Amino acid sequence: MINLAAARGRPRRKSNQPVGIQTVETALDVLSIITQEGFPIGLSELSRKSGLIPSKLHRYLVTLVRYGIVKQSIANGMYDLGPTALRIGLAALSRHDFISSAQDIVGALAANTESTVALYVWTELGPTLVRMEMRSPPLTTLRVGTALPLVGSATGRVFLAHLPMSETARLLRKERAAAKTDGIAFPTLREINSTLDAIRDSEIYWTRDAIIQNTVGVIPILRRKQDPLCVIIAILPSGHAGPSQRERVGEQLLAARDILQKECGFDIEESARSLRTTDSKTREVQSQLDKAVSNIKRGKGK
Repeated sequence: MINLAAARGRPRRKSNQPVGIQTVETALDVLSIITQEGFPIGLSELSRKSGLIPSKLHRYLVTLVRYGIVKQSIANGMYDLGPTALRIGLAALSRHDFISSAQDIVGALAANTESTVALYVWTELGPTLVRMEMRSPPLTTLRVGTALPLVGSATGRVFLAHLPMSETARLLRKERAAAKTDGIAFPTLREINSTLDAIRDSEIYWTRDAIIQNTVGVIPILRRKQDPLCVIIAILPSGHAGPSQRERVGEQLLAARDILQKECGFDIEESARSLRTTDSKTREVQSQLDKAVSNIKRGKGK
């Protein structure tokens, strides 16, 4: 909720913090509400949540829309994050060394497996696409910045399995409410938990029940328990998803996971670390990925 005194132009002072430009702070508060909502929001609801009267709120929104930070739907007038907000967010992500390394790994995985491979991170909107390397085009393509549902996507279910409920409860409630409004069946809590338990018990989540109707393998990059930094998904081409193909792609996904966790100093269970260091085939696959990543980095430097 926006501070009403601040919204009327009186500066807020908090424990010796310097006074900033109040109109900018108010605009950023409005932007924060739109971001946290996770879905497009109407003027009246945004007014209620911000505490700004609609006429004053509309002036802020006009400026935010003009600069592409926010966009307004022509069809229903709802407000959502705009293309400039997306570019800022992706630019911020790309400045993290880990994300840069993960994007290189995605390119190497796609080259080595001849599959489409994508990288997702968790944002307030849910699982958000950061990079997709296309090989054999799937039936559906997604744009960078697209946020996936939790229950309705394979990637969402992996995040749901490995994130604490405090991080996912709000979006899960929204999805359940939307399904009820639309008259669409939604799995019970017991059904969801059964699926999530199975995901936690597997290093790679294999399924055809995904946004893209192909066989997919999804693996989380975990910092520690209940702390996934990102998720990588491999989308196998139709007609090339048999047991041998899944095994080959699975080896690549596990090797990529271990490379990223080692590079970034993440916690790896001692038993898994011991197994990997004595597995010559795993070391061979990791070497193949390292070479592919080196080739990608050399290509960037040209």
